[in-house]
Formats: sequence, C-alpha cells, structure tokens
Amino acid sequence: MTAHRSSRSSPRLLTMGVAAVLALGLLGEGAATDVASASTVPTTTPAARELAAAQPGLRFAPASKTVEAYAYDGYVYLDSGVWLAAYGEGYEFWAKRAKPSDPVTLTKTVIRGEKRTTKKAPAKIVDGFNGFKRGLTVQVVDAKGNVLTKKTRSLCLGGEERQRVEPTGNTEPIYPMWCGGNWFTNATVSGIEQGWASRLDTYFEVKTTRTNLRMTVSISDPVANFLGLPADARSVSQRVKVVDECGFVDCGEMGAALLGQPDEGFSSLAEGEPTAQEERRQAHTSGGHAGSGDTTRPTHRTNLFTLRNEHQEHGGDHPALGQPGSKPSTKAPAMDTLPDLVSVPAWEIGTERNGRTDRLTFNAHEWNAGPAPLVVEGYRRGAGEVMDAYQFFYRDGKEVGSARTGTMKYHAAPEHDHWHFLDFAKYELVKPDGSLVTTSGKQSWCLAPTDPVDLSVPGATWRPDAIGLDSTCGDRSALWLREVLPAGWGDTYSQYQTQAFKLNGVPNGTYQIKITVNPRGALHERTESNNVSYRTVVLGGSAGKRTVKVPPYQGVDTENIRW
Repeated sequence: MTAHRSSRSSPRLLTMGVAAVLALGLLGEGAATDVASASTVPTTTPAARELAAAQPGLRFAPASKTVEAYAYDGYVYLDSGVWLAAYGEGYEFWAKRAKPSDPVTLTKTVIRGEKRTTKKAPAKIVDGFNGFKRGLTVQVVDAKGNVLTKKTRSLCLGGEERQRVEPTGNTEPIYPMWCGGNWFTNATVSGIEQGWASRLDTYFEVKTTRTNLRMTVSISDPVANFLGLPADARSVSQRVKVVDECGFVDCGEMGAALLGQPDEGFSSLAEGEPTAQEERRQAHTSGGHAGSGDTTRPTHRTNLFTLRNEHQEHGGDHPALGQPGSKPSTKAPAMDTLPDLVSVPAWEIGTERNGRTDRLTFNAHEWNAGPAPLVVEGYRRGAGEVMDAYQFFYRDGKEVGSARTGTMKYHAAPEHDHWHFLDFAKYELVKPDGSLVTTSGKQSWCLAPTDPVDLSVPGATWRPDAIGLDSTCGDRSALWLREVLPAGWGDTYSQYQTQAFKLNGVPNGTYQIKITVNPRGALHERTESNNVSYRTVVLGGSAGKRTVKVPPYQGVDTENIRW
C-alpha cells in the first residue's frame, strides 16, 4: 500500500493541524454547549418528535444555540454542529451515469413505510457525484453585522457523521457516509434514513481576532425546493463563543509534535496519524490509497443483517459471527461466489525527476464488479516473512469455500511496513505494437476499498466500513491477515518515485500504460475479459525535463477534471 502523496506541511497547514488537535483533545463532546433552530419547536424535545410524526420530512437539527470555536495564530476555526434530520420518512439519493463522458443524473427517493416516491433533480443543482451544487452556505458576521466570510459549497447528504433521532429508525445507518467519486465512477448512493440525522459539512476557518461572532448555515432555495424544506426553515443561526486555546496549552510544543519526522521527503505526524482535516479530506477525495484499511487498529463494525429489508439487499458480503471455516479445495467455485475484477485506464499522469532518473508517474485502479467480494487471507509460513495466500468465497454473507491463490510477503520499506499480496496486478509501459518498454517497480499490494465505482451492481456493498470483513495489512509480527475488495469498489494506487516507470533511455514518442489485474490468473473470478486496460501517453522533452501529454479517454479529459 503506497503512502498518500503530499508535500511538507507549511506553517499554514501546521496551524490547521494544531487547531484540529486542540479541538479534539480539549473541546471534546462539550464543544457545542447550548444552536437556534429555524423551526419553532426544538428538534430534540418530545414535542418535536410528535411534530415530526405529524409533519414528516427533512429539517435542521442543531445541537445547541451556541457553538464554541477556537482561535489560533490569528484564525478562528468553526464547526456549527448542525445536522439535517429525516423525521417520519427516509431519503435516498442515487447519482448515476452510463459512461464517464455522460453527465451525472441525481434522483431522490422518499421512503415512507412501503411507499417509495422518486423524483429526478434538475441538472443545474447537480454537482456530479459530490451532491447538490452550491447547496450549502456558511456565513460569519461580527457584532456589527459585518460579513467576515461567506462560503458556499456542495451539499452532501451522506454526511461525515450520523446520529439517531427517532427510536423507530434503523438500528444502524445504511448509506455511505461520504459523497464523491472519480472519473471512472458510474453510480453512487447516499441518503438519510428515517429516524437518523446527517451532520452537515460546516467546518471552515476565518481570519479574525474578533470574539463576538454569529454564524448562519443555510441551504439554497433551489436545493431546498427539491428537498422539500419549508421556506421558513432553510437556515440556522448560532452565536459563536471563541476560545483562545493557546492560553492554557503550549501550542509550540503541539506544533512540533504534529510535524513529526519527515518520511521520504513527506511530513508525517508523530505517530503516523492524520490530522482531523486530513481524515476529512481523505474521506471526500479519491486516489492515493488513502486511509482505507491501512491499519491494524480495531474499527467500529456493525452487523448489516440488522439493516436489511426488502428494498435494500446490499452488504451481503459480511460474515455471520462465529461461522465455521471452509476446507481449501481445488474444485472450481460456483459463479455466484466469484468477484469480477476490472482494470481501469491510468490517470493523473505526469513526470518527475529523482536524482538523475526521470520517471513517468500515474494512478492505477482496479475494481470489483461483483457479485461477490474478493477476499484474500494470508497465513504465515513458519517464522519467515512469507504468508501463503488463500481466496475465500462467500454466498449471502456466509463462507462457502476457499482455495490457495498465491503468496504474501512483508514489505519493510518505511512508507509501507506491512504485508503485501504478490499476485494482484501488473503495470507496464508498452509501445503501440504491444512490445514491452519497462515495468513498474510496484509488484505487490495491500487491497482495500478506496473508491466507489458502481454501487448499483449486484452484491454491491454500500458501507465497506461496516461489512465485518476489514482489510488489514498487518505488522511484522502478524500471523494472519485479510484483504478485501467489496463488490462495487476499487483500489487506487499512486505510482511515483521507485514505483513509477523509469524513463532513462526511453525515446520521445507515443506509448501506452498497460494495467493488468490478476495477471497470472491466480485469483478466481467470473471473467478475465476486462482485466487489461491501456492509456495512451506522448512523451517529450529532454533529460531532466521530460514532458507527457495525455489524450482524452473515450471523450473524457481525465487529467483536468476537478472533483
């Protein structure tokens, strides 16, 4: 698993990191203490729940009338703590397109008991897979009403956090807690279940030393009209209490701890942990194999058996607790227990210079079109740093078989320091006639779902974090590990430095980046017809100044898309 590419933190980024740690460590759950709702009845009272039963729909659910912000180095960092809750009925949103060159369409389905009502969103309020275009605005004013900042962003109803607001709601949230996609994404789903609330993305900063502030969070009229929010309930205003954290914390020491030690030229936190902002960014952007399963720490898992109903048959690749294992066999597994591995053409292609070496960098992605998950487990072979890999097969959440499928090895490089599966993919630079020019240094993988590709395929998992089949890359002492690629999801790796193509001695001209998934046929899958992809590149320049041009792929300029 490659490290997430970034540059060394600037003092400005350090400031954000310090503020995040201060907020998490000092403000805690009591950060927001007392937020004025646009509705006449506070949403947390029994009366509000009675009103919700009589008037179902979406409405703001602020946690308090006052939000506590924190000041550091001339900036104030705010997060309103405002939620959007679904009372009496649920809301499901599908973003889809037939192919990458098509515009994304967005539909809303209101679910009230057994009744489902679907409506298509006007194209002008759709921001691709990111949610509703310019749907959310946050404004901060001082005591005299002067506007200090006003920011508008897309409204994602996937949210960054979920909380239950009605006892009749599902025991766990169903929908993914994010919005977004990549150039190859075809279908994603988001929503707010009946009886649940989604926290709105209202975290931001404002440069000011003033302490008497008020912030207002609002949903634009075009988006609110589509969502069905009443005209008098489309904004929430809160008083902001600003706290200077450095008055009782040594921010200098905190900043030094945040920067940590450089790792191959990139900054890292003291214990390798991302800041809250980095986690937020990773959750809303794609690429770089960011933050998905690259850990041995326990994470919250839920049993999706409790979430199923006749309308949502998803999440079927989680195991029932305590079920017996299967005996490895050479018998061909049933087709309905197999994944379908697909190679996606390379993107984010560029050049870099390392010492005296020119390299061609790129992103590589392979995904699982289902209907079953790809599950690979490693079992340590004695005391050596080698594991025997087995592929496991699932049907309706139950393990039904396994087969030997390859090898895993421990990768001790500083940016890895975990176990890799050796038989997943192969990256080659070839001439137009197919003859090999060079091979990527990337020869092993720790699989994990980083990007949604098509959550409408049969067997697709909506919440990989909750399936109970976690991807774990393991540490040096591991005896066993499991790597998973759920149906509907793919894994992105950024190829740079020694993992990129070496260009020394490669003449200028036209070439293709060839990406092959399951190159040895070691993994069982439904078909190998879609295992290879090609991306044309045109190399130019001179030694130390190599250039690359990337023609559009099927009408899509993947290099200039802004997500």
